[in-house]
Amino acid sequence: MIDGLFESVSSVRVNITKTEKSDLLIIKLDGKFDIEQTQNFEKSFESMIGSRPPRVGMDMTGLNFIDSSGMGSLIKGLNKTRNYGGEMILYGLKPMILNVFKLAKLDNFFKVMTPDEFQKQYLDDD
Repeated sequence: MIDGLFESVSSVRVNITKTEKSDLLIIKLDGKFDIEQTQNFEKSFESMIGSRPPRVGMDMTGLNFIDSSGMGSLIKGLNKTRNYGGEMILYGLKPMILNVFKLAKLDNFFKVMTPDEFQKQYLDDD
């Protein structure tokens, strides 16, 4: 019985969806972003930014967990985006995840916003 519980928990994964709006690509992450998901995320991210959108908004409102591997993948994504002159914005981080980003000083590298701030700055003009 316990084995089944751990099996179902470990099979939870991050779901990645995208929405495009003029000069903005929104990538939504839902679920659990850990070492088992990094390869899939990095391939998906690379493909999604192929058109080099000026802004990439990472909607993290549905993200329940991220480990250091997931944060590393986001850093790789940030670097890829900056390398072509784009901007990456993280928004909707749950308090626990935001605290981890702050403890690791990653909020100094990423632009981090609330969903309302992101809406007002990037979506209200549409």
